[in-house]
This record gives sequence, C-alpha cells and structure tokens, in this order.
Amino acid sequence: MKKIIKYILAMMVLPLVLCGCNQEDDVFEIFANDKTWHWSGSYTTTNWKDDNNYKLNLNIDDLSQINKKTDYYNIIFEENGNVSGKGENFTFKGTWNAMSKDKSFYINIQTQGNISGLDKTFYDAIKSANFYRGDSKCIKLFNSNKSEYIQFYPLGSLNQ
Repeated sequence: MKKIIKYILAMMVLPLVLCGCNQEDDVFEIFANDKTWHWSGSYTTTNWKDDNNYKLNLNIDDLSQINKKTDYYNIIFEENGNVSGKGENFTFKGTWNAMSKDKSFYINIQTQGNISGLDKTFYDAIKSANFYRGDSKCIKLFNSNKSEYIQFYPLGSLNQ
C-alpha cells in the first residue's frame, strides 16, 4: 500500500516539476556574460543539432594560429545589444540580437582595417550568422542554412 501511495504522489508531483522547466535559452547568460569569446574553429555540418557531426573547415596550421593568438579573433557581446571584436588586422563594432525561441541571431557590424586571410574567414562567418547554439562555455554561430558555423570559447578557458 505504501508503494502505491508513493507512486501516486510521485505521479502528481512529476508534472509540476516538468512544467516548471523552461526549455528556452537565457540569451544573456549565453552571450552577454562579461566574457570575451575567442574563435576556436570553423566547421561544416549536415545536422546543426548534432555536436558529433562536423568537419573542420580550417587547415591545422590556421587552427593552431587562431588558438595561439589570443589577443586576436575575439568578440564581446554586451547586454545592451552592442558587440565589438577584433581580428589580427581589423576591429569591428555594431549591434547584435538573439531570440531563444527559434535560436535566430542577428548581427550588424562596421569594420576598420584590412580584412584578408584568416581575418576574412573570421569576419565572413560572423557577418553571415543567422542562428546560434550554445551555453556559457561555447557559442556556435551558424549561417542561414545551418550548414556552417564558427565556434567560440571564453578566452582563457582552453589550454591555449
């Protein structure tokens, strides 16, 4: 009898617990958390929700270069909607917005400096971002068809 009562109570409490969960992202916790985000790689995927389905878009030398140059290839999202960042030979400022419901992402940036080489790869991926996935430890910005993304980690969180 005690088992039946425990079971009934568990079934009554379970919906309350599950309904209290918010499945939407806290956009500000992800993006605007006083962190400088450093580019860690660029990838191609056929399933944007599968973290194990990707192919590196950079060669090993380029990947090594971006991860060693921690003063460059950074982006900072502010809670007020401003964004700033820099590559090796250029800087940018602008605005950003993200919607947790559909994971859409908007960014508008103006640049100063020369954009070529890895700077162009960095800039193009940010400029073409339309969707995001992530948390306070990793951000992925996806292009409009969700087939390519640029990935960021908080500066200093990797053994760079």
